[in-house]
Amino acid sequence: MSSPDFSPIEVGGTKDGFRITGTLQAALRIEVWGYWPSDVASAFARDAQAALQKLAALAVFTLDATNLKPQGAEGQDALRSMLRALASIQFAKGTVVASNILTSMQIARLLRECKLEARVVIQ
Repeated sequence: MSSPDFSPIEVGGTKDGFRITGTLQAALRIEVWGYWPSDVASAFARDAQAALQKLAALAVFTLDATNLKPQGAEGQDALRSMLRALASIQFAKGTVVASNILTSMQIARLLRECKLEARVVIQ
């Protein structure tokens, strides 16, 4: 069975941005980094939600926030919109990888707000 059409997406540069890769049937990986200006935050909210809406119920979701800095209001709103989209669908497993303690705390709060704390693990 072939996987649905999905082209990897990359927005931003070396200082700030995100990359969405993987397959919608097996594993979707979203890598995020830096501190997002409004254009990157807007693109993330749009592109991440679109990718998640096509995610298969047996797929594994990973948010790699290892290099993400704590976000301001626009970045947090973009992450929140992605997590709300994730909360509305079925998926096999969800993982967030974050190394910055403040970023981890922001994401943990957003997971609680979106009622995902039992479905997505922070490492």
